Amino acid sequence: MENILATLYSFLYIIFVVGIAFVLFKFTKVGSEVVRKFIHILVSLWVFILTNCYTSFYWSLIGPAAFVVINAAFVNSGYAKYLGMGERKRDNGLVYFPLSILILVIMGHYELSNNEIIVASVLTMGFGDGLAALIGSKVGKHSYKFVGGKKSIEGTVTMFAVTLIVLSLFTSIPWYGVLITALVATAFENLTPLGFDNITVPLSTAITLGAFYGLY
Repeated sequence: MENILATLYSFLYIIFVVGIAFVLFKFTKVGSEVVRKFIHILVSLWVFILTNCYTSFYWSLIGPAAFVVINAAFVNSGYAKYLGMGERKRDNGLVYFPLSILILVIMGHYELSNNEIIVASVLTMGFGDGLAALIGSKVGKHSYKFVGGKKSIEGTVTMFAVTLIVLSLFTSIPWYGVLITALVATAFENLTPLGFDNITVPLSTAITLGAFYGLY
């Protein structure tokens, strides 16, 4: 019963987030980028349902796997426009994020990760990348071009600072591990284009953390 309820909570929470995002885009002057990152940040909180409410590994795969399929259909059908999205390559990040969560859950099952790592990795992507994009687009005045596209120093600093906070709050590794992992996550956010950072950032974070936890 716990796993059925956890799955129900998962779907209700995602529906709630998307519903709020639709209202924001439709009835306020909030721009599409803000709506996109609003979804990005709040969806990352779903990780607490995944790591605390499931008792079965196979049940815990249902939500992430389902949202990979649902989000792919949502993006490719054109319905993403109702949330102000229309850049197919960037919108595919909606597919990559649950895919990365699915991979992290599988890694946890095979003891290549643990709940602390999964939570920290997902929140690093959600809050780190999300806030970096918002702050970079709003107050970023010092831009530069890198492999992952046009960035701003303000956004990059935000990514690094938020990651430091997330890792300090949700992991038990030493300070130098926090510093190194934050540098790795920030580097991959800069290096990865076209929404693929939704995969590379959480997975590189998880792998680096796993090394400090002695899992490899």
